[in-house]
Amino acid sequence: MKTIKQESPTKKALLDAAHTLMIEKGFVATSVDEICKAAKVTKGSFFHYFKSKEEMGKALLARFSQMSSDFVKTIFSEAGEDPLDRVYAFIDAFAEMSERPENRGCLVGTFSQELSETHPEIRCLCAQNFDRMADIFKENLEKAKAKYAPEASFDVKSLADSFIALMQGSLILMKVQQDRSITKKNLNHYKEYLKYLFGR
Repeated sequence: MKTIKQESPTKKALLDAAHTLMIEKGFVATSVDEICKAAKVTKGSFFHYFKSKEEMGKALLARFSQMSSDFVKTIFSEAGEDPLDRVYAFIDAFAEMSERPENRGCLVGTFSQELSETHPEIRCLCAQNFDRMADIFKENLEKAKAKYAPEASFDVKSLADSFIALMQGSLILMKVQQDRSITKKNLNHYKEYLKYLFGR
């Protein structure tokens, strides 16, 4: 994956404002005028960087993907080389992140729910984001299975996909029930299930 170039302060302000507004209100309900007002820039500045709101949505997803990759790299570098330690560190990091006050949901999940039927290019980008995260997790699950449960019959791809589904569903419940503890509770249940499968 190519590293995203350093953003100009104006472009960063626009993307930051759009991210916050779209997580809270959704893509469709967030207007260009609202984004410009929140970013404290002119509408001309918006169209200098983005041809349309959809173009901005794609840029937001690209930035989110890079930030997610950087986040996961940090998790794994701190967890060490053991694949199962990496698996558990991965789950713990997302559980901890879900309780932060600034975390109001997932941009990819929000876009997926709202735009899959109307914006095919954004739908594909969302699918790629989910697939990339599941593949990263699956790679470590495969190594952990080879080391700790080589004779077990469980499917690591299914386990990785289940993590994505559990995470996204929990974030929806967090919003609806206004309870930040939901995601962590569900991920802890998932982690206990993995401990049962791996025997450690």
